[in-house]
Amino acid sequence: MSAPTLALIGCGAVAEAFYVPALRKRPEVAHSLIVIDPDRSRAQALRERLGAAAALTDYREVLHRISGAMVLTPHHLHCPMALELARHGVAVLCEKPLADSAAEVDAIVAAGHTHGVPIMVNQTRRLFPAAREVRRLIADGALGKLREIRFELGAPFDWPAATPAYFRGGRGVLFDTGVHVVDLVCWWLGGEPEVLDYADDSRGGTEAVARVRLRLHDVVADIHLSWLTKLRNAYRIVGERGAIEGGAYEWASFQLKGRKMRASRSWQGYEDFVAVLLDNFVDVIGGRSEPLVSAADVRPAIAVIDECYRRRRLLDEPWHDAWQGLFPEARLAAHG
Repeated sequence: MSAPTLALIGCGAVAEAFYVPALRKRPEVAHSLIVIDPDRSRAQALRERLGAAAALTDYREVLHRISGAMVLTPHHLHCPMALELARHGVAVLCEKPLADSAAEVDAIVAAGHTHGVPIMVNQTRRLFPAAREVRRLIADGALGKLREIRFELGAPFDWPAATPAYFRGGRGVLFDTGVHVVDLVCWWLGGEPEVLDYADDSRGGTEAVARVRLRLHDVVADIHLSWLTKLRNAYRIVGERGAIEGGAYEWASFQLKGRKMRASRSWQGYEDFVAVLLDNFVDVIGGRSEPLVSAADVRPAIAVIDECYRRRRLLDEPWHDAWQGLFPEARLAAHG
């Protein structure tokens, strides 16, 4: 069975870290692949590493030649590229976050339906065996009636980004790493929570620290995110009959009512999850499978994040302005 001709759009850090290892184990896909990046030398280098068919700088040149495309570009390009690809009958596997708003997700879903092509999203943490087992336990009532979810995810930003796009547009840690957490909370709860409160440290720029409070029915979810400091990187889900606790990066295990549970031992690294997603993408294009995570699936999380930004308030940072009282001359000099 021949592999479909795919395009990989964006040859930056995501491609290097996750997609290249998976593609190198799938030469039948890699050898027919077209790699695309505005930086021709970067695209050509990746083509040589994978033994791919071609390296180009503009994906529009191949819209008529490809069956599917992996969109690994900066966040602000995800929605317009997914829309254009779908409208040309090209299946899409897009990195998170898919779009800025629920309305944009709706437009992408509609384009996929109209032109008969699947739109998939790499929400990696949904693939974690531990996360999937947690969802099953919640649905089965293992904790009884849920009361609260707490999730902390934070570390100093050290992603080897190829462009400064992460720090443009006023959307930072919530839109980047936060989308993983918000999506998991929506998925675990089975709906779109109400935003009770959102605060960050953006002060007119791009936030590096954010706190979110959500509620769905009687369950309150508190989320703490940071690009500045390492947090506990863990979650706790509390119900009337006990609690589930786990590490944010522990994909194989968690604790249920104080007892360690193992969901799987088969995963070795993040590239394994990308491999699963890539195989699913090929099978979906061939009509042999359903998407593991579709565009419609991520709509609740995108809607929540957009609402957070609409109602953002300044995070309480009493230390931030303390220097104004201590060193008024320095403040005057700084502001002219």
